[in-house]
Order: sequence, then C-alpha cells, then structure tokens
Amino acid sequence: MGIYTTKNSWQRALQPAVDLCVRRRVHPDVFTYAALTLSLLAAAALYLAGLDKDWLWLVPPCVLLRLVFNLMDGQVARSLGMADDWGEVKNEFGDRVADATLFGALGLGGYADARLALVALATVLCVSYLGLLGKALGGLRYYGGVFGKGDRMITLAIFTLYPAFTGRLGSYDYFLGLAAGAALITIAQRLKVLHDRSQSP
Repeated sequence: MGIYTTKNSWQRALQPAVDLCVRRRVHPDVFTYAALTLSLLAAAALYLAGLDKDWLWLVPPCVLLRLVFNLMDGQVARSLGMADDWGEVKNEFGDRVADATLFGALGLGGYADARLALVALATVLCVSYLGLLGKALGGLRYYGGVFGKGDRMITLAIFTLYPAFTGRLGSYDYFLGLAAGAALITIAQRLKVLHDRSQSP
C-alpha cells in the first residue's frame, strides 16, 4: 500500500538520468546530500512562512525533488558498485533529520498547533523505526503502509498549495492531524507484518 508500490515505475522512468550519472561517474553522495539539503530548505521555508506565506512556494518542489534524489542515490550507487552499509546509514539518518526538521518547523512556525506537530512527528518516527526494525530482526526493511516517506512528502506538497494560495496557515493543523492519524494506521500495518514474520517458521 502507499506510493511505495509505484517505486519500480519511478525507477524505470529515472533510469536514463541514472545512466548519464553513471557514465559521468557522479558519486551517489551527491544525491544523498542534495536530498537532505532540499529537506532543510523546505523546513526553513515552513518556519519562515509565518512572516511571509510566499516562502511556502519553495516547499512542494523541494520535497518532491527530494524524493527523486532519494531514489537516484540508491540506483547510482548500485550501478557503480558503491552500495554499502555506510550509504544506508547516511540515507536513513538523513531521512530522520528531514522528518524532524520539517515537522519541527511546522510546530515552531507560530501558525500551527505545536502539540499536533509533536504528535505527528512522534508517530512518523515510529513508522520509520518499525520499517528499520524488520531488517534489524534479520529480514528486509519494510516500506509498506499508507503513510511512508513518499506518501508524507507528496501529501505535504499537495496540501501546501492551499495555504500558499490563501494565506490560511492555520490550516496546517488539518495536515498534522491527517499525518498523525495516517501514521498510526501505518504503525498498525507494520506491526502486523512484523508479527506475521516473527510467527513464520
């Protein structure tokens, strides 16, 4: 479930760009750090939106391009034979920093409910933790559920268009409520998968 089910289609669409990067020997870290930089830029825009809503126009392109770079770093690394555990550490840590700064910016921007932002961030981090726990227990990292990283970023990008047009920044409370609720559903989904894995012979 979720946007992750379309990952293979996006990877096929990006393959020409990946092939070009491989021919030019572009290091995959370029995409890893670019994705993190875009996330931090989007977080800064969310924080500054309380002073000027036009900052919000930076958020959709930044978070969507972040997803593209997150796909490309892995593809390029595998194609160059550079995929390793340290690359995975950088990816996962960068994703958690991105989540913390994006939701933190919403909570600290002065226009959304900080308590809702805290709950949304806590549940989102639990979603990510459960995804990683599958691998820690000897299986594969689990990306499924209705509110994985891709779903979070696409939902944030689409939702941001409303306050960007109207200036009603308080409407982000609805996004935060949706994020917390969807994350709780995803937690239940991932727990079920982990439970079923643990019970299989």
